[in-house]
Amino acid sequence: MTPDTLQLYKLIILYFLEQAGQPMPNAILSDFILQHGYTNYLSIQQTLAELQEDQMIQGEQTHRVSYYTLAPLGQETLDFFASQLPSDTRRQITDYLKENQIAIARATSVKTDYSCIRPGEYLVTGTLFERGSKSMEVTLNVPEEKDAVQICRRFEEKNDQVYAALLRILTND
Repeated sequence: MTPDTLQLYKLIILYFLEQAGQPMPNAILSDFILQHGYTNYLSIQQTLAELQEDQMIQGEQTHRVSYYTLAPLGQETLDFFASQLPSDTRRQITDYLKENQIAIARATSVKTDYSCIRPGEYLVTGTLFERGSKSMEVTLNVPEEKDAVQICRRFEEKNDQVYAALLRILTND
């Protein structure tokens, strides 16, 4: 990877995150870059790692998904170098975000994760987002990792039912 191509990949990711305006899963960033033939998957991962090391983006890892957001230093860098990003590339990013808004909303509206607090104790968190804002978060303490994994999976599948049930229980006397 030449310095010029690395700079282009970094600008693409920074601009994409700015335009998205919310945390983006690795899969969506990679899909855009691969779909438009900019580079391969390994180069994308290397670029993401370098952007994180340079504190231009922030990464958050759940048990299944990596999410990235634009950091203040990344915004400053983008403000300074955005003119070097070809207008065709900017248009492709805008078009991709519009064309895939339903898939992006689906991929970013539910986040689940778990962590081991101590042996035999796992903390599971399921969070719902609506238009980038947290609308509900549920945290449960369970004794086994298999339970934590299942709760994450089921929350992703049934989050609308969980939300409706909690709302009904908490608003009715």
